[in-house]
Amino acid sequence: MSGLAVATALSRVLGFVRASVWAAAFGLHVVGNALTLANTLPSIVYTLLAGGAISSVFVPQLIRAAANGRQEGDAFAGRLLSVALLVLLPATVIGVLLAPWIARLYTGGAWPPRDTALLAAFLAWCLPQIPLYGIFAVLSQVLLARDRPGPMMWAPVANNVVGIAAAVPFLFLGGIATGPDANAAETVSPGEVLAIAGGATAGVLVQVLVLLPALRAAGVRVRPRRDVAAAGIGRSLRLAGWTVLFVAANQIAYSITAIVANAAGAAAAGAADHAAGLAQYTNANMIMLVPHAIIAVSVVTAAFPRMARAAVEHDVDSVARAATEALVRSGRLLLPVAFALLITAPLITRLLFPGNPGADTWFMGLVLATFAPAVVIYSFQFVLVRTLHAWENTRGPAMVQIVIALIQSLLAVLASLLLPAGDVVVGLGAAFSLAYTVGLVCTARLIVRTTGRRPLRGAAGALLRPALAAATAALGAGAVVAVSGVGPATDLWHTALVLVGAIGVYVTVFIIAAGHLSKGRRWTTP
Repeated sequence: MSGLAVATALSRVLGFVRASVWAAAFGLHVVGNALTLANTLPSIVYTLLAGGAISSVFVPQLIRAAANGRQEGDAFAGRLLSVALLVLLPATVIGVLLAPWIARLYTGGAWPPRDTALLAAFLAWCLPQIPLYGIFAVLSQVLLARDRPGPMMWAPVANNVVGIAAAVPFLFLGGIATGPDANAAETVSPGEVLAIAGGATAGVLVQVLVLLPALRAAGVRVRPRRDVAAAGIGRSLRLAGWTVLFVAANQIAYSITAIVANAAGAAAAGAADHAAGLAQYTNANMIMLVPHAIIAVSVVTAAFPRMARAAVEHDVDSVARAATEALVRSGRLLLPVAFALLITAPLITRLLFPGNPGADTWFMGLVLATFAPAVVIYSFQFVLVRTLHAWENTRGPAMVQIVIALIQSLLAVLASLLLPAGDVVVGLGAAFSLAYTVGLVCTARLIVRTTGRRPLRGAAGALLRPALAAATAALGAGAVVAVSGVGPATDLWHTALVLVGAIGVYVTVFIIAAGHLSKGRRWTTP
């Protein structure tokens, strides 16, 4: 478990470094927004077409196949790889051919033609990531089904290293406009487009290659097969249908969010004193996902094969107990992080993105603060959805995700209508948190109806004291930030000092409050 957490932490730290280097080299305006969207879309398309099914439905199926012998397990994995490539390769070709149209769709017609053309050029080199993500997912799930999750957790480290290496030269070469210049897109040459977007795609390729030695060491031989209609794969694909719906709802919500953010960023370019587009939203969301990935994903990755085996044996109590343990283990760490993030978010983003203007990075922190509740809520939703997936229940999570997507999309549109262009992205972050709060309630009720167990309620009692201690500590840290007078124009050294002081107060108050609450519990326990 600790090894998985270390791998995830290192990957996320390097992800921060890559995001910071990219932001400094390409900015948070025209070029940065175009690159952010181009590098995000392949993951969206892959996840929409195959990713959710591969990562959730097929682990139990791989375990079943492996139970019939190593040869049958390898054959099933080969069929799965074939199906993934049959879907993803044509989608990639179509995507590259339609890149200009896709660029216009995701910018909502708000970008001028030269900016849209730059996005289309980036897309042409980034979309080949789609089949690479599919290959990585299949090989990762094969290793996970054999209780070897380590390589899949370490592989993104290599991806981030390549991404950083591709961007670093542009920090020194210059020439690319990083601000809201009207002609910014024209400062990027075709060769630079290849170096930037091609470097991002090369990182995903390296991520796949890292898995190959681990597969050989495990004695796994996964090759594409022609007998994709063989027994077993058909049932898996039927189960995956609901997961595709789950992912489609999620990605449609993201697409609407991206369109709103891109339009807001274009409208705010001449009216606001800060960048207010998709790059701000994406970077804030990335930071929010770091504690989720390090803590919740690591916990569930280690627990899911055990949950799936218990579900195969119809052991309801063991699955529910594992879910409760995952919620408690995650929540005890995520609650303090969420409250700390709520108070210190603008300071964190100022320091993580030192190469960008203070007004831009401070605003990013305000967006990040709206994501703070989702640090816990999104992770708990993830745990409960994976619990249902262990039972091979994919329909229920799909229905809940549709509700989440509808709420998030509606709130995104309302934000674009009711808020000034420079503040719309803050509303988008709040929409994300509110939508997943509703989704968590719906998923918890679904688990009760499905299994008769209440893992979320079981975890609530154990998490009350950490939550109260974190809330108390947040008041102390908030006072430090308020008294300091730190703001967008504060230099980085003073910002760092205030952050260290606020975190020091937060940790001290949290420890004291948690200790008093523990004593109170002992005094009142018969």
